Amino acid sequence: MKNIKTKLILFVILYGLLFRTGQSTQAADLAVEKSQFYDLPLCMPGYYPKDPGDCLPLGPSQTIKNLREQGFTYPLAGLRAHKPDPALATIPVRVARITGGETHIYASLDDAIGGGTVLRTIPDGASRYVAMIDQASSGERTFVRVQSGGWVEATPFYSWPKWQGLEFFATPESDFGWTIDFTASYTAPGFSSPGSGQNYDKYQSFPIYNVTEAEGYEWYQISPTEWMPSLKSRRVVVDTRTPEGVVGDRWINIDLYNQTLSVYENNELVFASLVATGSGELYSDPGTYRIYQKLELDQMQGSYTSDRSDFYYLEAVPWAMYYNHAQAIHGIYWPAMLGFTQSHGCVNMFPGDANWLFQWADVGDYVYVHDPSGQTPIPTPTPVGTPAQELIYPTPTPVN
Repeated sequence: MKNIKTKLILFVILYGLLFRTGQSTQAADLAVEKSQFYDLPLCMPGYYPKDPGDCLPLGPSQTIKNLREQGFTYPLAGLRAHKPDPALATIPVRVARITGGETHIYASLDDAIGGGTVLRTIPDGASRYVAMIDQASSGERTFVRVQSGGWVEATPFYSWPKWQGLEFFATPESDFGWTIDFTASYTAPGFSSPGSGQNYDKYQSFPIYNVTEAEGYEWYQISPTEWMPSLKSRRVVVDTRTPEGVVGDRWINIDLYNQTLSVYENNELVFASLVATGSGELYSDPGTYRIYQKLELDQMQGSYTSDRSDFYYLEAVPWAMYYNHAQAIHGIYWPAMLGFTQSHGCVNMFPGDANWLFQWADVGDYVYVHDPSGQTPIPTPTPVGTPAQELIYPTPTPVN
């Protein structure tokens, strides 16, 4: 009996000890749990792809993570780029516009005023400009002395497009674009969506985080609450991969669909701008080419219609770089709109951008021309990989 009693007492004591130990363990577990989920502070606002362990990535940090998962960088910083030196936009000559019908260039100012000796004649045309070195007036008439010799009645002008693209410090993490007209953004893809209340000037840049299609247009998400239609903007597709046919790590990328030009060096984006390429049957040829001639100033003229109503005569076209027979990248001082096809096959740039590219490029550099939409016909490929000095081209008949 005594043994049974003793065993019962020992059992009670042992059970009590185990019970207390269990309570202590549960209490410790609860304390750890509370410290993990209740006692940790909120993390400082930021992006935490993994649990930091010593803080709770909630609140602003959770919002940032959600934005990141939608493709938005944090912080929502602007493009790591700047406008090139404004001095690049200064054209190297003075220019005057000729209006009216067929125009004579005279041997002297007196001949121009009185209708004397004619040196040569410029046919009537839609666009005619001469490089001038002097000017004079007679009554309400203005005459200019042209660089090539002689005097002609013309109107000097001192204002030309000064807008410039962007020079990059680092390749952007996402695509970006420019507006091509004054416009407003929308809160969602589609013209029936409410406006965001944000207005954008012509040729204003913006980042692109997502792209979708709606109502026949591409729509670009430019902030968490804003969308921009391709109707009023153009997109630069950032692609650092070396294009087919290009040898080396530097090239000029011309996107015919988006009407943009981008420059890559060491497989990094270093410059980008809007352009205006060939229109209609005079489209700019897709393909991979090499620059074979650089001219700081060039004269271009021509016509493509039977009645010659489209005749153009352009002296002192700045910073021309020929890459595909008569097709060239060059600056324009005459009125034009970037982001649209409008030339006779050349790639038109505002003077500051053409000058920047002219200074960067060397004879032999690659020019990759392509149309992501596939709408532009592809000509017979031009052989690539041949040293520039071995490329044989006829003397170009310039186009604009």
